[in-house]
Formats: sequence, structure tokens, C-alpha cells
Amino acid sequence: MKLQVAMDLLTVEDALELAGKVAEYVDIIELGTPLIKAAGLGAVTAVKAAHPDKTVFADMKTMDAGELEADIAFKAGADLVSVLGSADDSTIAGAVKAAKAHNKGIVVDLIGVPNKVARAKEARALGATFVEFHAGLDEQAQPGFDLSGLLSAGEEARVPFSVAGGVNLSTIEAVQRAGADVAVAGGSIYGAADPALAAKELKAAII
Repeated sequence: MKLQVAMDLLTVEDALELAGKVAEYVDIIELGTPLIKAAGLGAVTAVKAAHPDKTVFADMKTMDAGELEADIAFKAGADLVSVLGSADDSTIAGAVKAAKAHNKGIVVDLIGVPNKVARAKEARALGATFVEFHAGLDEQAQPGFDLSGLLSAGEEARVPFSVAGGVNLSTIEAVQRAGADVAVAGGSIYGAADPALAAKELKAAII
């Protein structure tokens, strides 16, 4: 299982600083949607230039104009681009078309999708590299939230998948046990007193 850091920061400088601290312990560096909206796709270019050996994920959460938005992100240096699972099939297919042209990948994010298992299978059939079973920050903040629903859906879908939303040292073993290909850690790394140590410990917990 690979480890992905989700950088929900707001400046290129902060993103480069965090990436520099954790790069040796992570496989995928994700530039979160707030970062891309605040700093632009130049942030993707800067992080890829600083870490050319890492997979750089632009979390675009594209909902429309799939081919165009994916193409822009790939040209900026992204290796993976996200499209929302709630988008039309044609949007996902368009993004996949752009990915094939650049020899890159599309991740379909299932945030807010009611039937995640069915949509995961559909997204994979449309050409997604993997699907992301994702609970957003707002959902995680709700009383009683836990990862079990995402993990069971991931197990049932039987497609390559990542898990995002509440991945930390206490849950990463369960994420791996569910068969996830990628564990996505955000706040448990960037919110830690020592992000490098947090990333190192998460990486060490992956068997």
C-alpha cells in the first residue's frame, strides 16, 4: 500500500516546505483543492519540479469540462488528477482521454456519492486509474464519524482504491486490511507538531 500526503495548505511556500519534510516517507504528494484554488496550478509545477521522482496529484475535483481541466493540470506537471464521481460519465471519460494523451492517470473521487460501490465499478470501467473512497473534512467533523463505512465499501467494490478521511496511526492498519492501494493522510501529517515524524510513523505502519 502506498502512502499519499494531502496538503490542504494555501501557499506554494507552505506546500514546498511540507513536501520537503515528508517526501522521503510518502509515495504520492497531493495538492489539495484549497491549495490549487488559492495558489493556482503553478503550485503543481513547483512541487513537481522540487520532487520529480514523486507522483504528484492535483486534486481538481473536476465536475465538468473533464478533458480540458485534466489537460491543463497534466500540462502543469500533475501525474494524477481527480474528477468527482458525481460528474457525468462523459466528464470522467473526457478526463481519461486527456490522461491517456499524457500517459498519466485519473482518480475518481466518490465524496458525496450515495452508492459508492456501484459508482466505483462504473468509474473503473470508464478508465479511472483508481477510485477514492473519501469522507471530506465537513463529514469527518460530524459526531460519530468513523472510517468503517468507507473501508467496507472499498472491500466490496473490488477495484483499485484509495481511502481518504480520518487516516492516521490508529486507523492505517484497518485501511490496509481492507485492501486499499493507497492510504491518504492529510491532517494527521500536516497538522502534526512534527510532520516528518508523523509521515515516517505512518509509512512504518504499512506492512
